[in-house]
Amino acid sequence: MIDARTGRRLTTGHPEAAGRYQLAVDRILGSETGAAEALDQALALDSNLALALVARHMLAKDSGAADADFFKERALLAARAALPWERAHVSALLGLLEDPYTNLAATEAYIAANPSDLLVISQLCGYLIFYGGARKLERVLHIMESVDPSLRDDWAWLARVGFAASEAGDHNRGRALVERALQRRPQALYVIHSYAHVLHDQGEPGESLELLGKWLNEHRPSAEGSVMYGHVQWHLALAEWQLGLTEQAWQRYERYCAPETTRCGPVLALADCGGFLFREYLRTGTTRPISAAVSALPNRFNSMLSHPFVALHLAGIHASAGNISALEQSKAAIAAKEASDQTRLSLRLVDAVSQYAKGQYAEAADTLKLISADQRVGVGGSRVERILIDLLETRAVELAA
Repeated sequence: MIDARTGRRLTTGHPEAAGRYQLAVDRILGSETGAAEALDQALALDSNLALALVARHMLAKDSGAADADFFKERALLAARAALPWERAHVSALLGLLEDPYTNLAATEAYIAANPSDLLVISQLCGYLIFYGGARKLERVLHIMESVDPSLRDDWAWLARVGFAASEAGDHNRGRALVERALQRRPQALYVIHSYAHVLHDQGEPGESLELLGKWLNEHRPSAEGSVMYGHVQWHLALAEWQLGLTEQAWQRYERYCAPETTRCGPVLALADCGGFLFREYLRTGTTRPISAAVSALPNRFNSMLSHPFVALHLAGIHASAGNISALEQSKAAIAAKEASDQTRLSLRLVDAVSQYAKGQYAEAADTLKLISADQRVGVGGSRVERILIDLLETRAVELAA
């Protein structure tokens, strides 16, 4: 059997197992439901399909499942009897999952030699979006554009390169690419999620409201089991909020996106919660009590406070609740960590949010002026986070006047 994207032979005597594996990869790349089930079906037919085993390990690790190491051990064992390219794929994916920073150079070397392995490419770019620093926009776009020409009409590649192009500033090109992806794979949550980002980048909440509303109505039965489902709903809630449909946005947020109800993983849950609560606080200036599930988020992420993405969203949650003491505690915890560009940026972000929450608007504006455009890219996440920082700065300047 030949792998559809790489064009290389898979080590299996079971064509149906190979088919189930490739279905699973499509579902992984589309953030769709049923990927784990398809992999389990493939492994029931061929328990030694190394690529299926390492993909199953990836899903188990992402979900925190207890059997993640079991699949890893089986993948390593099966790789011994696999083809060289399969062994290289297993090694690259495991290295990226276990220690992406240490294995960054090795992963990029693997991609250069295997430019059609979109599963590894997408995992690497997902890591760089959060940890790639000030040059990540160009870096991710370069990686995506260096893929094998055979992928240039692949929906999963189109969605990713379109997202990357928009993030790097070419919104029109990004939109055209993502629209092509949606035509080819209309059910994919990753594709509609990319489209939502492009529309946000273009400042088109009205279009986003219409597009996401129609998409969710059509694809809800197949989409609502996905871990990305709550985040797509969050994008719709954000569009509603931007258009002044505040009560409708809050209802959607609480039903699908809040920590109590979302299916998203912890990082997206934090971003959706912190981003929504902080935006509402910046607009209204009114604090509100937070739920037990929201209160639990800081404990879950305190060890990651030195990462600016985490620091920003936790600070937003504390500010929205009027919890000045928690903001001061966060500043002290970051200051106690080893000094680095990252910790200094985290401290500056929390400091600005704390100053704003205390009514020190001019001081907050001055603090934010010190954060350069490159540093804002290095916060991590997408342009959604950079716009959130801009909103904070704009509001601080307005209130300081």
